[in-house]
Amino acid sequence: MQFRTEISPLPDLRGAISHTTPVWTIGSCFADNIGDRMLSEGFDIETNPLGTLYNPLSILNSVGALVEGRVYTPADFFPHEGKFRSYDFHSVYSRPTAEEAARMVNSRLEELRDKLPQLSTLILTFGSARCFRLKSTGQAVANCHKQHPDLFRVEDLTVETCVEAISETVALMRRACPSLSRVILTVSPIRHKAYGLHADKLSKAALLLACEKVRQSDPDNILYFPSYEIMMDDLRDYRFYAPDMVHPSEVAVDYIYDLFSRTFYSDPTIREAAARLRAFRRTLHRPR
Repeated sequence: MQFRTEISPLPDLRGAISHTTPVWTIGSCFADNIGDRMLSEGFDIETNPLGTLYNPLSILNSVGALVEGRVYTPADFFPHEGKFRSYDFHSVYSRPTAEEAARMVNSRLEELRDKLPQLSTLILTFGSARCFRLKSTGQAVANCHKQHPDLFRVEDLTVETCVEAISETVALMRRACPSLSRVILTVSPIRHKAYGLHADKLSKAALLLACEKVRQSDPDNILYFPSYEIMMDDLRDYRFYAPDMVHPSEVAVDYIYDLFSRTFYSDPTIREAAARLRAFRRTLHRPR
C-alpha cells in the first residue's frame, strides 16, 4: 500500500536548462531558495535581482521599471529607521542617504539591462495575490518596510488582475530579451499564516488559476512547475516545515529542487551540477 501521493518529474522537458543557458528567478523568497541552489551548482543565474517580490502586480511594476529604462531620483526614496528606502524595492536596496540609494538602484538596473539580451530562461515565483497599496497615492508597493499598517490598504487581487499582470510581465521580458525561449511559472509553497489560513488558501487559489490561464495561452513556451503542489500533496506533513511552521524546511526545499532538476536538467547537466557543487563546498571548507 502506498501512503504518499508522490509527484514525478514533468515529462519531455529534460535539457531545458543547462550551464550554458542564462537563468533569472524573480519573485518570492522561494525564488531565492531555488536560485541559491542553482548558483551553488554553477549555473549562470541571477537570483531575485530586483529583490524579493510576492504578488504579480509588484513583480510587473519592478520588471516594468527595469525594461522600460526608468531612472530613479533621490525624491523616489523616503527615510525610515535611519535609511532611505523605496516602495519598489526590498530593503537590501536601502542606503543612509537618498542620493546613495538612487545611485545604487540605478547602477544595479543598468547592470541588469546589459544582461537582458542573453537571458534564456525566466522563472517567476508567486507567493501571494495580496497587494498592499499606499493610501496616500494608491501605489502598489513591493515592500512595506515594516511601517505602520495604517499607511496601507490591503487588496486581494482577482484572478483576472493576476492574469493580466503575469501576461504583461512575460510580454515585457520577451520584448527586452530576444533570447528568452522559456518562462517557468510556479507558486511558492510558503504559507502566509498571518493573513489567516482561509485567506491564504484563497490567495494561493487565485495564483494557481492565473498561472494556468497564462500557461494555456502559450503552452509550448510557458511552463508550470508544481512547487506548491509538491509541498501540499506529496510531502504533506509538518515535519517538512521549518520551526515557524510557515517556510518549508531545508529538506523540503532540497526535495522540491531535486524534482525541479530531474524535470529540467539532462543527465550530463545533473552530473556537472554535482561536480560544481562539490567544488563549491570545498571553497567553503576551512581546515583547522
